[in-house]
Amino acid sequence: MFTPTHTLVSRSRRLPVRLARGNQRFLIFTEQEWIQKQQPAFEMHPKLGFFCKGVQVLGYQLEPCEAQQQAGEAVTSSANV
Repeated sequence: MFTPTHTLVSRSRRLPVRLARGNQRFLIFTEQEWIQKQQPAFEMHPKLGFFCKGVQVLGYQLEPCEAQQQAGEAVTSSANV
């Protein structure tokens, strides 16, 4: 079962992803990669940044899903007042 831990944010898209620790890097799985048990296209190296299929890419960041859920709950609770 795929449970996203973060949202991968680029200039034009927001994609729910699951972060998994690898050797000296974090693997960033999309839902399709997770279900099909494929190698992830994206990786994050703590000091070097984001890589897609071995090529460094710019303009990407990760946002934790928990912050989004808390923000959604705050909007919902304020709408109920």
